[in-house]
Amino acid sequence: MSQTFYRKSALEKLSTPEKLDQLIKVTGSKAWVALITIGVILFTALGWSLFGHVKTKLNASGVLLGGDVYEVVSTSQGQLIKLNVKIGDHIKEGDIIAKIEQVQLQQQIDEAKSLLAEQQFELSKTRSFGSQDAQLQGDFVTKQKNSIQAQIGSEKKLLAFLQNQLETERALFKKGLITRAQLANTEQQIETSSNQISSLNAQLVQTSSQKLTLDFDADQRVNLLNQRIAQTRRQVANLTEQHDIASNVRSLYSGEVVEVLADAGIVVAQGSPLFKLKYANKSNAKLRGILYVPSQDGKKIEVGMEALVAPSTVQPQDFGFMKGKVIYVSDFPITQKGMMTSVKNDQLVQGLLKMGAPFEVHVEFERDAASYSGFKWTSAKGPDVFINEGTSCLGKITVKSEPPVTIVIPALKKFFELY
Repeated sequence: MSQTFYRKSALEKLSTPEKLDQLIKVTGSKAWVALITIGVILFTALGWSLFGHVKTKLNASGVLLGGDVYEVVSTSQGQLIKLNVKIGDHIKEGDIIAKIEQVQLQQQIDEAKSLLAEQQFELSKTRSFGSQDAQLQGDFVTKQKNSIQAQIGSEKKLLAFLQNQLETERALFKKGLITRAQLANTEQQIETSSNQISSLNAQLVQTSSQKLTLDFDADQRVNLLNQRIAQTRRQVANLTEQHDIASNVRSLYSGEVVEVLADAGIVVAQGSPLFKLKYANKSNAKLRGILYVPSQDGKKIEVGMEALVAPSTVQPQDFGFMKGKVIYVSDFPITQKGMMTSVKNDQLVQGLLKMGAPFEVHVEFERDAASYSGFKWTSAKGPDVFINEGTSCLGKITVKSEPPVTIVIPALKKFFELY
């Protein structure tokens, strides 16, 4: 009965419970696969911790700039009568782009022109009536000169007569026919006549001098008026030139208008910005990133470090970042005025200054002729969009690249308070 109650296999198992002649199965194939996988993972992690690199990056924000942007300013003070530009216009250096009213200069020009007209009228009057007056005075002097010459001729005849009479009276005086008083009287008459001739000769010289003086005075008045007229003409020319410079604002640069900052009718001061002009350069070869890093991180950045920049028009999750490198780092935190020199946008500068006085970093991008944008991206080809200057952007600057083990060991030391 017992033989039918227990199975044969059970009875054999009870008779030899240890089965020392059979191999014991400790693990299966699945366990080996898992063990090998874990070993590979640990080995890979160890290798990566020793030979891999972990990059420390600093976040920054900024703007993409292409060519230089200039502010065209007013050259004088006054009411802006006309502004000849609008956004998108292309202007050339020297073009008149605005007109500013100059009331005071225009009044000075009108006064100078009136004075010039008066002087020219006076000159014509002097030449007309002055010549007649000079002719009349010249005729009078000529008559006076002729009269004096006639008197001199008469006196000379009288002197000759008296001299002959004196010779005769001397002969008679020797003979005793006349008295000494008569002889002395004749001598006195001769002396008086000689003095009269000398006086008339002096008057004749003076009359000739008066004639020369009259001619000189007439020429002098004409020359003086011509000098005054020439001076007034120079004054008109100078005032006209000043008015042209002050009223007609000319562009010092060639390029495209990107922003208009004033409108006709307002009163502007000298140096007031009228509009912003982008330098005429359609190529984006000069496109660069201007990033601003918080002051506490500015000294960590050096020229040549790797920089990744994502324009605000591109999703970095989809297309990645533009590759570049740092080409400039400011030595000191930049001021608002310095930021305006680079960015030239008040609102953007105010937004960037919220993080404090930042350091300015310039990034140069790597070129890639195969990509649509012309720049190299962390993705394959980047987005099919053109990257325009003036676009705000976010950047990541790699300031350190080190093996992971160098990060883990200091962390463990700090965790176990070993230092």
